[in-house]
Amino acid sequence: MIIVNPTVFPLKTRFNQGFTLVELMVVVMIIAIIAAIALPSYQHFARRAIAAQAQQEIQKLAEQLERHKSRNFSYHGFNANYLYPAPPPPKVSTFNASAQTLTLPLESSTVQYTLTIVDNMTGNPLLAADTATGQGWAIKAVSTDPKNFNYLLTSSGVRCKKNSSITGYEDCGAGEDW
Repeated sequence: MIIVNPTVFPLKTRFNQGFTLVELMVVVMIIAIIAAIALPSYQHFARRAIAAQAQQEIQKLAEQLERHKSRNFSYHGFNANYLYPAPPPPKVSTFNASAQTLTLPLESSTVQYTLTIVDNMTGNPLLAADTATGQGWAIKAVSTDPKNFNYLLTSSGVRCKKNSSITGYEDCGAGEDW
C-alpha cells in the first residue's frame, strides 16, 4: 500500500468549473463568422429557388395557353383559374381571376413574384376582355426583391430576364435571354 503525504500532494477540494470570458468570446466570434458566411449564401439560394418557381409557372401557363389556342383557335377567353383552385384554409388563394395575376410562392401570403397574363396587342388588355384580339399573349413576372430577376415571355418568342423593371410587354430592352 502506498501512502501519500498530504503536504506534498494537497487534495483539491475546489474544482475549477465553468468557462472563462475569453473562451466564451472565442466561441461567440466563431459562431458569428459562420453566420456571416452562411446567411448570404442561404439568401442567394432562396432567391434562386423562387426565381426558378416563377420560370416554371410561366412555362406552365404558356403551355396551357397553347392548349387553349389549339382547342379554340384563339387565346381569347383564356382563364387560368382552373389551374389554381382556392386551397383550404389557412392557405391563401394566389390566383386572381379578375386581374389574371398569380402571386408566388403559391398559397402563401408573402408575395415575392407577381405574374400577369395579358393579350399581346396594343394596350395589353386581359385575354378574357372583349377588346382582346386573342392572337398573342404575354406573361410578365415582377419580383418584389430588387436583387432578383424580372421575367417576360411572349407568344412571339420573346424570352428575357432583367434585374431592373421591365416596361411593357414587348421586350426587356437591355435584358438577357433565359
